[in-house]
Amino acid sequence: MKLPVVLPRGFVRRVPFTIVMLVAIAAVGLTTATHFDRLAPSLLRRFGFAPFHLHTGDLVRLLTSAFLTLGGWSFYRSLAMIAVCVGLAEKRVGTWRTVLAFWGVHLATLLIQSLLLAIPSRHLDVLWINLLHTEHDVGPSAGYYGCLGLVCQKQSEPRRRWLLAIIGGILLARLIWTALSPHRHSPLAAEIAHLIAFPLGVALAKRLRG
Repeated sequence: MKLPVVLPRGFVRRVPFTIVMLVAIAAVGLTTATHFDRLAPSLLRRFGFAPFHLHTGDLVRLLTSAFLTLGGWSFYRSLAMIAVCVGLAEKRVGTWRTVLAFWGVHLATLLIQSLLLAIPSRHLDVLWINLLHTEHDVGPSAGYYGCLGLVCQKQSEPRRRWLLAIIGGILLARLIWTALSPHRHSPLAAEIAHLIAFPLGVALAKRLRG
């Protein structure tokens, strides 16, 4: 039995990287059953990334963590954001520049975040420091927020200024809200990553202007 072709062939040619990422994350979601339930803690510990993995040399987690989500609503949100942010970036700047934006920002964000957390701070509670160092994180959000920053920077004025201000303000507000409302499964590490990834995408767009 033949399956109907849902996407026009020309569309697939224009955004092949977006399609590949959507198919890969959807396949992993179906395999891990995260399309309807939370990611199993054992899988989170096995494939997720935490800053201490830089010290142990377990760098493959920088890649594996991008193909998993926490499951449930997070799974569908990731698919939607990839379709929109990565798709728009690929249509705007091409496939290879979008690959650079997604994976470059993803890797740079995790490395920067890990280095920032490695700096001792007397202003952070010891429990928060331990949580941020050991909390395993998964998801492609750093990559697609980088692509979102790239797309926003490529807009014309005054739309670009408003988009950067609104999205940047929302990400900052989410980080502050999360930091002031700590709980056991806090996504603080993810919110920090988003606030790093978005301006990295903006900076990359400026470098790709030529």
